[in-house]
Amino acid sequence: MFTGIVRETGTVVSKRHETDLIRFEIECPGIRADIGIGDSISIDGCDLTATSLTANGFKCDATKETIIKTTLSDLGPGSVINLEPSLTPSTPISGHFVLGHIDGVGTVRNFKRQGEQAELVIDPPEDLLKFIAPKGSITVAGVGLTIVDVTRDSFSCWVIPYTLENTTFAEIKPGDKVNLEVDVLARYVIRALESGVSPKASGITEEFLKKHGF
Repeated sequence: MFTGIVRETGTVVSKRHETDLIRFEIECPGIRADIGIGDSISIDGCDLTATSLTANGFKCDATKETIIKTTLSDLGPGSVINLEPSLTPSTPISGHFVLGHIDGVGTVRNFKRQGEQAELVIDPPEDLLKFIAPKGSITVAGVGLTIVDVTRDSFSCWVIPYTLENTTFAEIKPGDKVNLEVDVLARYVIRALESGVSPKASGITEEFLKKHGF
């Protein structure tokens, strides 16, 4: 589990295709000391496992399912990526709960800087729009953002100066593909409603309040 707060931008050192997976070597000297074999690492929002360690980073594998449903197949040597180690009991939860399970790939419609910040507009897959609401949370390429506005076929977020300076968003441009993960709570609420689950009464009545001194 993650928070959507990027700890470092790493670099793809190598990429090797095998039958049903891609093997990556990632350079990330800033967080290297925090990584152990078997640890989960968010790479552009995708939860991958560190299979071995190198002097300045780690190696990991992307399976066939991940390759098909994310942007990882587009990476190559020299690609810069957003990285976040998994949560620990002592990690401050500064963002929102992120699972690292990509729901779909969106397309950047517009990225417009206004002063030190920027407005990011993304076209998500149509089936994700029902999970996206103003003031809600969404993870874009591993970066947790707050949704500002939602239209019939897009949503927008504002990107603060810190995020522009410390993630790959500094180089983002219209047409780029980005991994999207919707808020986990929205996912389960929609699933429950689609399954016909009706909200139950809270059980808080006037009699209950009087009994408890209100």
